[in-house]
Amino acid sequence: MTFYIGVNYWPEVSNIKFWSRWNPEEIENDFAKMREIGINAIRTFLLDEDCAYNDGRLKEDCKIKIKQFLDIAEKYGIKVFLTFIVGHMSGKNWPIPWDPNNEIYSSKAIENAKKFITQVVENFKNHKAIGGWILSNEITLVKKPSSVEEFKLWVSSLYHAIKDIDRDHLVSIGDSVSLYSQPYLKPENLRGIIDYASPHLYRYDEDPIRHTLTYESVLEYCRSSGIPTLLEEFGYPTSLYSEESQAGFIDIILHSALFYGTIGAFIWCFSDFKNESDEPYLWEPHELTFGIFRKDLSRKPSANVVEDFTKFLKSVKLEEYRLPKREAAIIVPSFLYKDFPFVGEVNMRDDIAKLLSQSFTIARLSGINVTFVREEEEFSNYKLILIPSISRLLTSTWKRLLDFVENGGVVYYSTLIPGYHMSATHMWEELFGVKPNLNAGGGGLILPEDIEVEFLERFGSIKMGEKIRVEGSSISLKTYRFKEVDAKVIAHVPSHEFNIYLAKRGKGFAVLSNIPFEGIILTSMEGKNYNMGILKFYRSLAEVSNIEIKYFAEPAGVEVVYMEGENEDLVGILNHTFEDKEALIYYPSGYTLIDVDIKDNPLRLKLKEKSTHVLRIKKQ
Repeated sequence: MTFYIGVNYWPEVSNIKFWSRWNPEEIENDFAKMREIGINAIRTFLLDEDCAYNDGRLKEDCKIKIKQFLDIAEKYGIKVFLTFIVGHMSGKNWPIPWDPNNEIYSSKAIENAKKFITQVVENFKNHKAIGGWILSNEITLVKKPSSVEEFKLWVSSLYHAIKDIDRDHLVSIGDSVSLYSQPYLKPENLRGIIDYASPHLYRYDEDPIRHTLTYESVLEYCRSSGIPTLLEEFGYPTSLYSEESQAGFIDIILHSALFYGTIGAFIWCFSDFKNESDEPYLWEPHELTFGIFRKDLSRKPSANVVEDFTKFLKSVKLEEYRLPKREAAIIVPSFLYKDFPFVGEVNMRDDIAKLLSQSFTIARLSGINVTFVREEEEFSNYKLILIPSISRLLTSTWKRLLDFVENGGVVYYSTLIPGYHMSATHMWEELFGVKPNLNAGGGGLILPEDIEVEFLERFGSIKMGEKIRVEGSSISLKTYRFKEVDAKVIAHVPSHEFNIYLAKRGKGFAVLSNIPFEGIILTSMEGKNYNMGILKFYRSLAEVSNIEIKYFAEPAGVEVVYMEGENEDLVGILNHTFEDKEALIYYPSGYTLIDVDIKDNPLRLKLKEKSTHVLRIKKQ
C-alpha cells in the first residue's frame, strides 16, 4: 500500500513561470531536497500559456521539458501528479490559450481542453514517474459553473477522455471536493467521474481543538462518500504564523490523513519563493512563505516533521492494518448537496457543515469511531445516529429513523431553530414521545448564555445528579419547547424548560435534547466547552447504543486514532491543543504496549503542543 506523502511544487526561483524560465539544475536540486526528507510524490502544474497553442495543441518545446522533468522525478523515485489547466493559481487567473474568454464549460472550450489534455496523456502515460492526472487547479475560481449538471458534464467529458487513453493512472479534478464546498464540488455529486476526492483545506478557527479536527471531519466525510481521498492542498504561510506552529499543524494533519484512511497528503508547498516582485506575489505576499523549505532551501521545522513522518511510514507495513468499523454516524441533510425550492438552508450550508464538524469533534474526543451517513443511505449499518442541531431533514427520513430505532438503533437529536416558518419534523410524538409546545407565532425559546444540565437518572456512565455545564456566547440561539407524552425527562436545566428526553421505541431508544449542545459549543468559539461532561454525554450515547469505545484520552483536546492489525493495533495520539499536555491514554484490558516498558492503564504520556505520538499495542 502506497501512502503519497508530497508537496505542491513550483521551483523556488522560477516559480509559476518555470516552464518558460526552464532550469533543469534548479529542479534537480529541489528533487534532491525532497528525497532527503522522504517525499515520494508531488503535484505540479502546466502553465498553459507556456505549453499550449491557441487551438489546444501541445507545444513541442514544452513536451521536451515535460519529458526532462519526469526523467528527473523518476531518478529520485518521486511520482508526479500532473495538472493540465492553470487557470487559477495563487491569487491570479492565468490565460488559457484555447479559451481566451474563459468559457470553460462550453462545448468548444471542452473540446479544445480535450485536445491539449489527451496529447499530454498520449505522450507520457507510460512514463514511470506519472502518479496521476489532475484536470485543473481550482477551475471554479476562473468561472463558477451555473449548475451541478454543467460542472459534472465538464468533469465527465475530460475524465473519460483521459480514461479512454489511460486506465492505469488516477484522475481527479484539482479542486476542493469537501464538506465545505459548493454542491458542484460535493463528493456526492462526483461519484464515478473522479478517482479520488481532493480537499484543498485552509480552515481558520479560534478554537484550536476544533480547528484540526475539522480537517479530520472533511477527510472522513469524503471517505464516507465511497470515494478514495487524497488531501491535495493544506498549509499556512510563515509570514503570518510561526514556523514552529506550521510544523505542529502539519504533524497533526499528516497523521490524521493516514489514520483516517486517505491515500496521501500534499502540503502547500515545497518552498518559499525568491522573486517577490513576480505576479501574483507582488500583491499576495503571504503566497511567498507557505514552503516547508525556506527560499535558500534551508529546512523549516516542518521539513523535519515530514522527514520523521516518512521514516515512520517506512517502519510499518500499512497493508497489514485496516480502519476500525464505524458504528456511529452523523446524518448529512440532503440540502447540503442538493437544491430544493424555497429551502432557506441552502444559504446556510457552511453553518450546517460546521455543526457536522462540531459533532464529529465531540464524538472523536469522546473516543467514538464516527462517520457520516446521507439521508438516502442505509441506516442499519450503524448502532447510533447523531443529528446535531440540524434544522430539518426530509419527511421520509424521519419514518426511516423510526424504523431504525424500532429495530434496535439509537437516534440522538438536539434541536435548534435558525429561522421562522419551518419545522424539523412532523413526527415528534411517534419518534420522540413529545409534542411541540411553543406559542403560536413565536420564534422559540431563547437559550441563556450559560447552561448547567442536571441528570435525573442514570444514563450510560452518567450517574443521577451529575451535571454538565456548557458556556454559550452572546449570540442568541433559539430552540423548541416540548411537552412529554410518553417520553421520560432524563436531564433538565432547573428552573428552565430545557430538557433531555428519552423514548423507548421497539428495541431501541430516541434521545431528544432541546439543548442544542453542538450549536452552543460552535458559537462559543474558544473551545472552553470541551469539558469531560459533554464528552461523557456523547460517550454515554455510545454506551446506550452498545458501541465499544476501545481507546480514548484525557484531558479534552487529545485524540486517540488507530488502525487494527491481526495481532496488534497501530495507535496515534494527537494533541490538538496549543498547550503541552500530560495525557491519560485508556486502552483495552489485557492489551500490552509494544516497545514501551510500561504496563500502566491508563498510560500517562507527555505531549508537546500540536504534536503526535504513535504506539503499537498488542491484542490479547
